[in-house]
Amino acid sequence: MNDSLIVNKQEIPIFFIIGRPRSGTTLIRTLLDAHPNVIVPPEYPVIPDLIHRFGLHPRWTPKLKKEFLQAFKQPQTFEFWNYDYLQIDEQALLKDLDELPIDTPMTKVIKLFYLHSKSVFPKQEIQWIGDKNPVYALYTRLLMKWFPEAKFLFIIRDPRDNFVSMKKFDWEAPNSVIQAWRWKYITKMMFQLHQKYPERTFLFRYEDLASKPRNLFKKICNFLDIDDDENVFEFYRISGQENLGFIERETFLKYHESLTKPINTDTIGKWLYELQPNDIEILELVAGKWLERAGYQRRYTKKSIILPIKTSPFVIYSWLLYKLMLAGENIPYSLKVKLSRFLPSLARIYGKVVKLKK
Repeated sequence: MNDSLIVNKQEIPIFFIIGRPRSGTTLIRTLLDAHPNVIVPPEYPVIPDLIHRFGLHPRWTPKLKKEFLQAFKQPQTFEFWNYDYLQIDEQALLKDLDELPIDTPMTKVIKLFYLHSKSVFPKQEIQWIGDKNPVYALYTRLLMKWFPEAKFLFIIRDPRDNFVSMKKFDWEAPNSVIQAWRWKYITKMMFQLHQKYPERTFLFRYEDLASKPRNLFKKICNFLDIDDDENVFEFYRISGQENLGFIERETFLKYHESLTKPINTDTIGKWLYELQPNDIEILELVAGKWLERAGYQRRYTKKSIILPIKTSPFVIYSWLLYKLMLAGENIPYSLKVKLSRFLPSLARIYGKVVKLKK
């Protein structure tokens, strides 16, 4: 990125896009990255890992800078994303790192990497840095503490449609209880934080983004105090030719083919004809009151005695897993790395067990 487009690099504020995977986080990331005054790099969740490993206030010796750069390129905790997707201008980045004051806070150093990433959209003066990583949902309270000046965009999607979309991919267990519990956990957290920090958070639904995108985007621009640029809605014309940060075209189309088309409501309500009644009933039961609190109507209102008992093992499993992940921020870094490498295998084991039963 041209340095002339950046004023006071380390002071540029950051916002985070928080939500469950497959809930519209990539769509809102694309809209905002298409804005000339905003840059939102592709998904690359390294912040918790780096802060846990190096701390918030390291002393930036030449040796530590080199070690940090290597750690950023090869994160130990989150190994499923590719540094090359960011397409960072390393020459410009290294220049900034060389000139880094020894007492620069970690949060400001991380911003430099994002500012030097490449966007397929033309840029003017950068006023905001964005970070879209659904895995950060679990660490939202920590992010609010680490980045006290940051703002947060909270996006919610109907958990039944969310489950339809999640079932197509293999990075999370395709279990309706687990997915509904995770949806409830994150949704409850977002409502609580929005109530406590209304000036720092903007809470909205995917359905409103899809059905009235211009209306909602204007409100988001007001929240970020940037100009409302309607040209962002032409993003699909570029994404039809570019990969929006993904090097492999096949990967991009597998996960984000919808970005090659104008915003539409095609995926709203798919659960009505793609989910089995049992899954719908489970999703609504586990999501509980937060389903209606988020503005979604139940299909099943009759209370069941057996269903809560049948779903309880996976509810307990989900609760323990999230507690374990959060506890990882308070244990030695080397132990956290070992633990984090083990956790994804749980989903794979579950998937194999389900296939065997079939």
